[in-house]
Amino acid sequence: MKLKYLSGLLLLATGLFVASCDDEDDYTIATGNIITEVTTGDPSSVTAVSAVLQGTVRDLSGSSSSSYSVGVYYGTAADPTTTGTRQLGSIDENGTVTTTLTGLTTGTTYYYATFVTLQSRLTTFGDVKSFVATDAAVVTMDATDITATKATINGQFSGVDGLTEETLTTGVKLARTAEGVQTGTAYPVGVVSGLLPATTYHYAAYAVVGGTEVYGETKTLTTAAQEMPYVDLGLGLNVLWASYNLGAEAETEAGAWFGYGDATGMLLSDDAADYPSADVAGTENDAAFVLDLDGNRTTESRMPTAAEIEALIANTTQTEETVDGVSGIRFTGANGNSIFLPVTGYRDGAAAVADGNGYYWGGTMDATNADYAASLSFNGPEVVAGHSQRQLGFAIRPVRNVDVIRWDSNRLNWGDLEGNGRMRIELFNQYGATASAPAVDLNMLTFQKNMVVTFTLSGITGNLKEGASGSYVAGLEFADASWDPSYWSSLTEGEYEDVITGDGTYTVWMEVSALTEGAVVFCIDIANLWNDIADTSLVSATIDSIELDVDGL
Repeated sequence: MKLKYLSGLLLLATGLFVASCDDEDDYTIATGNIITEVTTGDPSSVTAVSAVLQGTVRDLSGSSSSSYSVGVYYGTAADPTTTGTRQLGSIDENGTVTTTLTGLTTGTTYYYATFVTLQSRLTTFGDVKSFVATDAAVVTMDATDITATKATINGQFSGVDGLTEETLTTGVKLARTAEGVQTGTAYPVGVVSGLLPATTYHYAAYAVVGGTEVYGETKTLTTAAQEMPYVDLGLGLNVLWASYNLGAEAETEAGAWFGYGDATGMLLSDDAADYPSADVAGTENDAAFVLDLDGNRTTESRMPTAAEIEALIANTTQTEETVDGVSGIRFTGANGNSIFLPVTGYRDGAAAVADGNGYYWGGTMDATNADYAASLSFNGPEVVAGHSQRQLGFAIRPVRNVDVIRWDSNRLNWGDLEGNGRMRIELFNQYGATASAPAVDLNMLTFQKNMVVTFTLSGITGNLKEGASGSYVAGLEFADASWDPSYWSSLTEGEYEDVITGDGTYTVWMEVSALTEGAVVFCIDIANLWNDIADTSLVSATIDSIELDVDGL
């Protein structure tokens, strides 16, 4: 607020003037009991050649309208209070000052300040604001070329001819709700990338003309579904790493930025308190977990834990690489498989920072500082598993537990292993011959719904004793590392068993109601088969697949 004093003395409370006999002497006006507030408001209506401006002056309710004048000073200079044009306005009973300007030049930025002048001598100003003389209008176009993570969104902008980059900004804003569009994430018009798959967005084209925002109609788009490809890096864990970042469709794309625990990718707060302060991997605050990235698999994608980030770095070779012009780090496992993590930059609140480095969230809080959570970052060839402030926007490279696990049929043990006439195919038994050399990677046996095992037998057809039944029930015998759950097939034909009738491929399975990890016993038993085989040396077995948490059984 700026005050200008004319010298002299005006006693407004009594309405009396006291002056010297010299007409050239200055006057001082006492305003403390009259003017309590002068503010400059926003334009209420702007066209290419006119504008209606509003402000506030309080308190003139006890003064005669002949003792003051109100309006704005305006002009093209940054301080209109010294060089601007004075335009009178009107004031209502609430102290709202309304001033109409005409004869403006299209595309010109005007600066203005509300004023009040008392007794034609003392002038008080509100803050200086600006507007651009324009009748800009915006039309939001329908989104086109929509994929899982991208869409082309344009707008039509009229009434902006002659405006410069300093006075005109155009773009589109996206949000997850219609109400949030005007405060949503801003993008340039054209191809918008880093969207999340199978997600509905609300969007509108907009123009900012001299600080005034003009929006087109709000519309919606829904991105396509995406089944994320995954890579087994042979890390010795029951985990696969995604080929792409979340919000990307190629290994070179940075994808979307997320604050820690922001499942939408659209929270732009720079305050760590606005983000979850707990582990989020595999929860509703995990963007990778809540999205449908897994097709028919039920081992769902999620953010990696701090331990999984550390295992990735410890058990792979990292090399700097440039792929299609994009710099990043390639992580190569001992099995020769690899993933490429591109440079991402990061977001600090709403501000994007392109520093040539890579930043990726883990889903685990720092145990010692609640403002930080696990992260992977790299600067040049140096890759670090560390912790970062939760409000920063990083990329996410998802992981998921395997649903088809590794086995080695050459390590199977089969025969009448219990002396009861059954044929047992033993993958692991901590009390048996496979205790020291399991046929399955026990670290990968983690499931929470079901396990399905497909196997092939040979040497059965034409090798049964005379009078043999020719039909034998096969089922799983399984107990996890804690013996809870444990599953022992009754070996009577039922929902989870298969019937062996000769050489061929068969499937058995089991269901559980809680997380199951590891095994102490893992076998397939076939009732009475070994007793009925004429030459057991001809019999062989192989495992074709072991699937975990399969839908649709």
